[in-house]
Amino acid sequence: MATAAPLVDPRLFGYPAFCGGVVAVLLSYALLYGMFFLMSFALVRGYGEVSVAAGLRLAVIPIALGVVAPFSGALGERLGSRALTVGGMAICIAALILLSAIMAGPSDPLAFLMVALALFGGGLGLFIAPNNDATMHAAPPDRVGEAGAMINLMRILGTSVGVAGASAMLSRRLEGLVGAGGHTLAVASGDLLEAVRESLPMLIAFAVVTCAMSLLRTRRALPRPGPSR
Repeated sequence: MATAAPLVDPRLFGYPAFCGGVVAVLLSYALLYGMFFLMSFALVRGYGEVSVAAGLRLAVIPIALGVVAPFSGALGERLGSRALTVGGMAICIAALILLSAIMAGPSDPLAFLMVALALFGGGLGLFIAPNNDATMHAAPPDRVGEAGAMINLMRILGTSVGVAGASAMLSRRLEGLVGAGGHTLAVASGDLLEAVRESLPMLIAFAVVTCAMSLLRTRRALPRPGPSR
């Protein structure tokens, strides 16, 4: 039922740059939390790390993100948001491919794995702020509050999509490998690592779609309010 004063103005979705931006927000957070989910299983069940050590290793992602993010805003103004969003997602794709190769390699690759995780966090740090800025600028000036709320909603939705998608993919791969899709305690570490590695293409797909949307998205010029009379 239509309402005269909706919480979110449907006209916002008439701006392709805004729609592309909020979908990119969703996918980038799905990418982040899907990575957290999969790598927590890889570190604890696959590599035999205690939970505290695994948490500290995973902390390299938000640390790298936090180190890079403050510079991405200034770089975005200098280089343009498209260059940074595409570049950031390209780095994430490279990090995921590197991570997959590392997990298929030697039996004790944790030092190299940390490098891949840091690269992944740095790529997201380059992406998030310029994408949010471009998305906000794609909304009409009188709808920026609603645009900001939509971005926050997409962050939460992306978290849910990432965890649910990673969980479903890991369960499916375990079912295919050892017939134990719903349980991980009895799965051998090598099988679990292989299931995690075979789940990474889902995250790569998220990153590829986000990168493509950032590459194709153009900022549509919007009228600015004139001086008050």
